Amino acid sequence: MKKYHVQISSHACPESSVHPSTSLRHSSGQGSGRTEGRRSQDEQHRRVSRFTVFMLIAHCSLLLFITACGKKLSPVAPESVVPEPVKELKVMSRDSKLLIRFVKPSKNVDGSKITDLAGFRIMRRGIDDKGCKGCPEKFPVVYDIDISYPKGVIIEGDRISYQDKDLTPGTGYEYKVVPYNKDGYEGPEAPRVTFTWSVPLAGPKNLAAKAGDKAADLTWASPEGFLDGSPVKDLAGYNIYRREDGGRFPLDPINSAPVKETSFSDLGLTNGRAYLYTVRALIQVNGSVIEGASSDEIKVTPEETVIEINSTDSPPRHEDTKKE
Repeated sequence: MKKYHVQISSHACPESSVHPSTSLRHSSGQGSGRTEGRRSQDEQHRRVSRFTVFMLIAHCSLLLFITACGKKLSPVAPESVVPEPVKELKVMSRDSKLLIRFVKPSKNVDGSKITDLAGFRIMRRGIDDKGCKGCPEKFPVVYDIDISYPKGVIIEGDRISYQDKDLTPGTGYEYKVVPYNKDGYEGPEAPRVTFTWSVPLAGPKNLAAKAGDKAADLTWASPEGFLDGSPVKDLAGYNIYRREDGGRFPLDPINSAPVKETSFSDLGLTNGRAYLYTVRALIQVNGSVIEGASSDEIKVTPEETVIEINSTDSPPRHEDTKKE
């Protein structure tokens, strides 16, 4: 049997000079310290991880709750949330003037309630002799209505009226009105309207009134001519206006259709209340009714009619004519 000799070098085992027990104790102490440190770090990491997971779960739960209870909407461009067109756009003549009248919208084009309506732009262009409607001509703004400071307009609830000026007699005009919001975005226009302007008539003459029981009977004479002095022609009737004492005349007459005669009876009044009346003559040009200037005003107070019966005769006496 062969024998082998093994030589152990001190370089191979640098701790050979240290007592085995001392070396074991030293190594064991360092390992224990490192283990405790790792345990502490691991515990801290686990706590942070638990907290992070808890916050993520809570955040996700909140998002799920919100998305489950709410309705997710697609992004909407600002220009798409604009006012809908104005309503009941009309052009009419009142008291020798021309009015553009309309009802302001209450909703946006998407059906939502208007909260940022800023105003209206009234545009006008002339129509040539050939009646060219919708031609590609310039359509300038004649008036910009700022609803926060509506200067130069008449407001009656949701109805707005603007008096147009600088009109040429014998000229046809086309009008359009567009609303806009506070961001400056315009809504769609309402159907356009046209009107042919002419010189209005002067006011009727000799207006008189007679009070009745809950009624007033008016009479007057035809106007002598137009405001430019030309003689009367093509008279189309009259409009009658009434106001109470201390009030003002409304924009619409009390008659539903033009009165053809030079007399009118106003019924259904209140006895003892004072009323004031004025009359305006009408002409018609190319389908447009032009109202002339107002007559003088007249006041009348309806009164109850009392019928008195006066009798001076004594009632007949009945005597007993029996004979005894």
